Amino acid sequence: MTRRIHIVSLCLLALTASLAAMAENGMNSPYTRFGFGQLATHELGIHKAMGGTGIGMRNYNQIDMLNPASYSTVDTLTFILDMGTTLQNTNFVEGNIRKNAHNATFDYIATQFRLRPGLGMTLAYLPYSNIGYSYTSSETILTTDDGSITSTNTYEGEGGLHQVRGGLGWQPFRWLSLGANANYTYGYLQHSVSNKYSETTINSRTKIYSADVSAIGFDAGLQLIFGTDAERVVLGATYAPARTLSGQPYAVDYIVSGSVATVADTVHYTPLTLPETMGAGLSWRHGDHLILAADATLTRFGSTTFFDQRGSDRWRYSAGVQYTPTYDRHNLFRCILYRAGAYYTTSYYSVNGHPGPTEFGASLGIGIPIINRWNQRSTVHISGQYVRMQPAVPGMMAENYLRLNLGVSFIENWFTKWRVN
Repeated sequence: MTRRIHIVSLCLLALTASLAAMAENGMNSPYTRFGFGQLATHELGIHKAMGGTGIGMRNYNQIDMLNPASYSTVDTLTFILDMGTTLQNTNFVEGNIRKNAHNATFDYIATQFRLRPGLGMTLAYLPYSNIGYSYTSSETILTTDDGSITSTNTYEGEGGLHQVRGGLGWQPFRWLSLGANANYTYGYLQHSVSNKYSETTINSRTKIYSADVSAIGFDAGLQLIFGTDAERVVLGATYAPARTLSGQPYAVDYIVSGSVATVADTVHYTPLTLPETMGAGLSWRHGDHLILAADATLTRFGSTTFFDQRGSDRWRYSAGVQYTPTYDRHNLFRCILYRAGAYYTTSYYSVNGHPGPTEFGASLGIGIPIINRWNQRSTVHISGQYVRMQPAVPGMMAENYLRLNLGVSFIENWFTKWRVN
């Protein structure tokens, strides 16, 4: 452990936090108007490059938030600090109209360390969902000899949910690992719809939907381990029960006459629920050179409502690969970890009575070890990702994302005792 490594860690942590502050929630998508918005994933650097796969993976020098059973694999004297951010360009396509938006998001910060042999602990802060949009639509409702009257609808939204998580992973037997997380989810959601007219004598109307929510929950996982380090297969499974968020959603309807706003109506809705989630994953590892993995996850949004609009069950399928050449610290290209992955996700909400857009993505990435006389295990994770939001109905807006994911895993021997001569 060295002072230089600590200083670099703190500087990069400050940089990540600054990017997050400048980016706000990093969203600019009309589809975040529905449900909880755009759902964040609990993928860290290695998993982003592998299509979000990780339920069946075990890496002693990487944090895996996708299955708490993986926490038990952390090395004896190791402390891991992992953090990441994403830079993205979004291309919106609707008919012949194309627009671009640039955003940045804070992805995660997590730490992991061993409490005793076979028992690891992880603490993390992660976003759960993001909302961010602002768009308008106008139409002419009346044409007279004196001109026309135009009606304009403005749709705006902001907010999202965040999660603080702490978990344990325990390996009672060589072939079995168990894990569980306790988490606190909190945040706010706000959507507004305004209707105004070009004729100022006509009253305008604004309806604001709001929810300030929080909940305590847990999730659990297990991994079955077959084989040895030379050839290993891991089967993983995860489960999180549904939980109701405190704080009742409501909507306030305002009628605006000139500069005076009058409350016309207030409606209260059914409390929001974080749905039941279950997943399964498989990985095959060939020594230190090759990892193949695949996951499937079901999130039961079909049993939840959002301001009394029912959701739809969400399926996610992913697969990924990591290849490591024969290690040679004197050859950079033989030290790099090469990764690739892809995923497909169904929508969990409806748009005007139609299924929402499906999402599929592909990624390529590398892990670059930090090799110097103080530290030879920390890694910089860089990956590029293409994501397509494909509408289910022709004529709806499509979204294309190009993302640059940046992450750093600092791995240090924090618990090594000093030797005194």
